[in-house]
Amino acid sequence: MCQQNIALNSHLTAPGDGVVKVRELDWLKDGLCTDPKAPFSWSEEDISDLYSHTTILLAAEVFYDDDLTDALFKTLYRLAHKLKNACTAILSVEKRLNFTLSHLDVTCEAYDHFRSCLRQLEQLEGGPLRFAVEPVDAAFPQHLVYERIQQLELWKVRVEPAPRHVASPGRTPRLSL
Repeated sequence: MCQQNIALNSHLTAPGDGVVKVRELDWLKDGLCTDPKAPFSWSEEDISDLYSHTTILLAAEVFYDDDLTDALFKTLYRLAHKLKNACTAILSVEKRLNFTLSHLDVTCEAYDHFRSCLRQLEQLEGGPLRFAVEPVDAAFPQHLVYERIQQLELWKVRVEPAPRHVASPGRTPRLSL
């Protein structure tokens, strides 16, 4: 599906000589798929490119299951520690309203879990990176105005080197997801 979208929108990258590649990123696995027989696997050049040049990560409409949300945040955390540049992740999440028997009320449990993961990431201390989290106001110029869902939010996570005085030698912080 991604490959088809790239082909259909190739006219948007052609003027700037942009290159879009599709590669597998399974959040439930610790490493990248490097099996040359597997579709969309990573070559050594792809991996080097990823770690050397990535500055933006995007994730849209993927926060609906707590286990997958945890896996995505762990993957973001792992990738961020291998990137050579500061990075920004743009995350799109929908507040999915569901009636739950456990609460006997309408709740947004997946959204609440997503926000909890954002707070954990932002509160990490003592490592080489700092994660700054902020909501993104959607009042910016848009090529496609998305009005289908009122509960859609955008979040920005900036990953930057931590100030020197915060880092503690010998201690690597971990997400407790």
